Amino acid sequence: MLAVAAGMAVSVPAQAAADEFRTVTRDGIVLQYHRVAKAVTPMKGTGATRSDFDGDGVDDIAASADPFEHSLPQSPAGLVVVRYSSAPYVDYYATAVSPAGGCVCFGTVLAAGDFNGDGYDDLAASDQEEYDPGAKVHGGGVWVIPGSSTGLQLDSAKHFNQSTAGVPGASENQDWFGSALAAGDINGDGRDDLAVGAYGEAIGSVQEAGAVTVLYGGVGGLTGTGAQQLHQDQAAVPGSAERLDHFGWTLAIGKVNNNRYADLIIGAPQENQNSSSTGSGMITLMWGSASGVKLSGATSVTGAALRKATGRSDSYVWDLGMALAVGDVNGDGSGEVLAGAPFTQSPKGNEGMVAVFTAGSAGLSSGAVKLVSQRTAGVPGSPEAGDRFGATLAVGDVTGDGRADVLVGAPGEAIGTKTEAGTVALLKGSASGLTGTGAQGFDQDHAVVPGGTERDDWFGGSVAILNLNGTGPLDALVASPGEDVTGDQDGLSSGSVAVFHGSSGGLVPQSGSWSGLSMRTDFVWPKWYGRRIAGPQDGGLQG
Repeated sequence: MLAVAAGMAVSVPAQAAADEFRTVTRDGIVLQYHRVAKAVTPMKGTGATRSDFDGDGVDDIAASADPFEHSLPQSPAGLVVVRYSSAPYVDYYATAVSPAGGCVCFGTVLAAGDFNGDGYDDLAASDQEEYDPGAKVHGGGVWVIPGSSTGLQLDSAKHFNQSTAGVPGASENQDWFGSALAAGDINGDGRDDLAVGAYGEAIGSVQEAGAVTVLYGGVGGLTGTGAQQLHQDQAAVPGSAERLDHFGWTLAIGKVNNNRYADLIIGAPQENQNSSSTGSGMITLMWGSASGVKLSGATSVTGAALRKATGRSDSYVWDLGMALAVGDVNGDGSGEVLAGAPFTQSPKGNEGMVAVFTAGSAGLSSGAVKLVSQRTAGVPGSPEAGDRFGATLAVGDVTGDGRADVLVGAPGEAIGTKTEAGTVALLKGSASGLTGTGAQGFDQDHAVVPGGTERDDWFGGSVAILNLNGTGPLDALVASPGEDVTGDQDGLSSGSVAVFHGSSGGLVPQSGSWSGLSMRTDFVWPKWYGRRIAGPQDGGLQG
């Protein structure tokens, strides 16, 4: 096993007197908090940020993990670790397992956004199986922790579930409220809003049809007041509620047209999964407006409708929308909608593909799409069964040319004989849209990239494009949640996150990385570190 623990950019955080442990309780749910001192040189960055919780102009890194070994007072139901660029500590957040049980799911989905408009990003972290003690069901919930000049503020944390005043619907068992999150300013008031997926929501008697709730930001942050619920039995939403559609499995928010309002993209990757032989999954675009999500003009596209665009009789786009993102890849001022379909068959199973829609003011159309895969000229690698190209997506301008680039994860890619080692590809934006020309590919056998390819590393299992050095183009993080480091028990991987800086030529791998072991404290040893990394477009659960 290749050890990656030595020489980490961040060593084990300091222990002893500087440690702080506290809890807060909201709606009967306990959030445990552990802060550990860390030596740091304060930074001051410039340019756009996406997860800047301490307001220094450089993004901070919130990543989820499994709290395998811990001495927390209450058994943790998941773990989120927050590394600040300037604040001199590392924060650890964990909810507590209810006496009624439940999964270790807190932090499975993360998102960052400035919900109160104070200039500091806030962190949203969900547990889609969280127990609602009032309703006595595992309905799911979302925690929102505000940022400040000293980092995230535990005492100001808010909690939302479907028992929260103003939030539509009711907590029901296995609604999975919080199974997807996305942040962005839908109503154009200068404060981000939060879309929350509940793919298990029953619509009438239709089980697991799915729904999406939009919580709106304000001076006091997110609130249930004025929240909207969207589902496929509403006239404004394309399609109809069907069993196991899982509408709201994934989400993204971004400006698709050039007005002041961000728009909402909703994935239902299991749409028609059991009834179509020509493709499955659907994505829906709903427009933003001054009053919130606009209840007219929505458009959608299914995986089956994209079969012609593959240009092959043996290709089928399965589970369209397993990953979603929005970015202006051609620089025309309007964002393109990107949808991952990692289970695409072309002709082998689960090779994967990314659909890029030029929507503009007309919305989504199967006639305005470009399909990109490892068969596309210039895209690194070759299509193989199980690669799952497009399982993860992150979008942002890493070359500094004013056009968004797209980082695509293929965590199932075999490197030599090492199955599920994983790889990522950076596809660059251009005046003609996303292109394979000049594309870059990285895996852990690449020079400088920390670690080395091993079976089940899942390099690319989570990706993010953030401002990490405070200068120049945006940068990237690539997680290997299955990475083993020295000291791990077999099958209990610490996981690691690698750093790439942006440049005019693309991504430049850095020698530093962090692992669950390097983030270990007296209270907890994070395992599978990097399962998720917070950004504005975190999408939803991976398949």
